[in-house]
Amino acid sequence: MLSTDHLVSKNLFTIQKCMDCEFLFTNPRPDKKTIANYYISEDYISHSVENESIFNRLYNFIRNKNIAYKLALISQFKKGDLHLYDYGCGVGTFLNEALKKGYKVSGFEPNLQAREIAIQSGITLKSLDQILKGEAKCFDVITLWHVLEHIHDLDETIEKLKAVLKDDGVLIIAVPMANAWDAQKYKNDWAALDVPRHLFHFTQSSIHKLFGKFGMKIASIHPLKFDAYYISLLSEKNSILKYFRALFYGCYSNVKAKKTSNYSSLIFFIQKNRE
Repeated sequence: MLSTDHLVSKNLFTIQKCMDCEFLFTNPRPDKKTIANYYISEDYISHSVENESIFNRLYNFIRNKNIAYKLALISQFKKGDLHLYDYGCGVGTFLNEALKKGYKVSGFEPNLQAREIAIQSGITLKSLDQILKGEAKCFDVITLWHVLEHIHDLDETIEKLKAVLKDDGVLIIAVPMANAWDAQKYKNDWAALDVPRHLFHFTQSSIHKLFGKFGMKIASIHPLKFDAYYISLLSEKNSILKYFRALFYGCYSNVKAKKTSNYSSLIFFIQKNRE
């Protein structure tokens, strides 16, 4: 399948499937040195705190709702005085809210502009390599909110995340589902493909296989229902009806997912096998 980078380059990229592991991946993909060029856009709002467009307002509304939902899920799954590490923390919005809940927090962010904003807000940032030089198995909760699909060295990064996670800790990831109803509706125009920034495109099956390789298991799965509306809106062509169409298709995708569990985005709570 071919998909266009609508955000920056307007170039076409191929999404291919590995027949052995069922992974979907973007090809060709920019290397680590050039990938940063594909994030340079005023419309890349996950790193923006000042953009006042209607899309950014909607993004901020959904983001705030999702943050409250994510923290509620964590508090239900894990109790006590927790140390939380957010890998790919952006400008630190989620970590600042977690800090208000009483968590000890730190994070990592590769984007220079976003990193500076996070530091200015009081967030401590450390890379996995820096952490591994000290005490391993130090985090109760590690989160990757729509980050896994951006990582070049996927296997190496998961190994490091597992190494700094406590034996009874939980790794939490949120990723778009490439077989969600809205993905099938919009096909190569589905905004969550987001080539070439999204290097990988996951399904529930591929997530199970990926983390199974590292002796980890899926403890629970939770939907991000707001994502269906927002992604549908981004996938719509410019027209006076796009907001109504996005609302309808987002709603329909969530209704269909009640039977298939393939919501537009899913949160996976993942733990180490201790058998």
